[in-house]
Amino acid sequence: MNPSYVTLPNNPEAERAVLGEAVYSDDALGTIIELLTPDDFYNPNYKIAYEILISMYTAGKPIDYLTFSDELKARGEFDRLGGQTFIAELVNKVILMGNFQYHANIVREYSVRRKLIEAGNKIIALAYQYEKETAEIIGEVEKLIFDASQNKKSSDFVHIKDIIAPVFVEVEERSKPDSERTIGYPSSFSDLDSYTGGFQPGSLNIIAARPSMGKTAFAMNIAQFGGGDNNIPVLVFSLEMPAEQLVLRMLAAESGVNLSQLNTGGFDTKSFNEVRAACAVLAKRDIYINDESGLSAIDFRTRCRRFKTKHPELGLIIVDYLQLMSSGSVNFNNGRQQEVAEISRMLKSVARELKCPVVALSQLSRAAEQRVEKKPQLSDLRDSGAIEQDADVVLLMFREDYYSDNEQNEEQDSKADIRVAKNRNGGTGTFHLTFKREITRFCNYGEDIM
Repeated sequence: MNPSYVTLPNNPEAERAVLGEAVYSDDALGTIIELLTPDDFYNPNYKIAYEILISMYTAGKPIDYLTFSDELKARGEFDRLGGQTFIAELVNKVILMGNFQYHANIVREYSVRRKLIEAGNKIIALAYQYEKETAEIIGEVEKLIFDASQNKKSSDFVHIKDIIAPVFVEVEERSKPDSERTIGYPSSFSDLDSYTGGFQPGSLNIIAARPSMGKTAFAMNIAQFGGGDNNIPVLVFSLEMPAEQLVLRMLAAESGVNLSQLNTGGFDTKSFNEVRAACAVLAKRDIYINDESGLSAIDFRTRCRRFKTKHPELGLIIVDYLQLMSSGSVNFNNGRQQEVAEISRMLKSVARELKCPVVALSQLSRAAEQRVEKKPQLSDLRDSGAIEQDADVVLLMFREDYYSDNEQNEEQDSKADIRVAKNRNGGTGTFHLTFKREITRFCNYGEDIM
């Protein structure tokens, strides 16, 4: 049978019921709008009716069968949709108002099935595009299926009036006292959050430094102690260090027991009990670690999508570190810089697609080592200027004592300078943290954590 003659999955009874319930109650319509887009309706007449209802709701107009009929007439749609017979069909479908969410979910279910069929047809067409690499095709296939399952609300253009309200809510939040201004993912570092308002959904945040400055410890402290009072899921991609080593560092930071003792043993009963208590605390944190080395950009995107599907409340993604990723493609004739640029764009794309902040660690070039003033600069970002271009926030880490020959420094707390070198939506500047190297923990400067 020719597929063009096959009726796609749909449920006209559920679509009529949803429209009837939407007309009957503003409260019901408000919830339905959060669940369905006009494209979720298979019947074109129902789609038009729903678009008009959304328009009335957005404009704050009263909605009932009389006002809805008048609106249809004013727009020249009343007779085309079926006139009074159409209105009567909607009225007759309101049986029990408490079922509107159930009916909306039925409409959404059939909409997802149609999207999957559409995605399937596109996948077949992609498989015949021999000029594309298999890895690239698989990435596009993953996106098609992810988009269908997410049932995204999307349109080519959004009127400014639909954007103003959520923007004003953010402005209102930022007008609160300092302690209440964090509207993104809180880092646990007050000075950092005062610059960024927390890591914002859809943002790419780069933490850059020379080796051994403490990038990994800083990022894991954010995962471990950040998030505020909410235990928000954090996804960590550790391309350099095994998951077990990361957890040992986190135990040291949580318990206050020296990391070298955790690695070699030899601590007393008190320390052992502190470690055991730290294990209980960490076990309750919603942190997930993937420590596969050689991760490709395509695999990263795929795994993030799958994780987001299972954990919609995903709060933060950490990548340690960017230069250890591969693009998964062989078409980079211009060398590593082009490949890193592609990886950087992909990280930003994933952040926006999943509406989740991505924190990526990055190495700095040796240029700083060759200067008298060794503090890093944006131009020191290794391999590609695209990292600076794509990032919303760039943090440059520096510890002066790293360059000191004093062996006693190894047993002392270290002052870390964190320069906010780029901040797309805020100011730049430098703040300080204290690095307790023996337990791999950063803390607010001057704060006593133990």
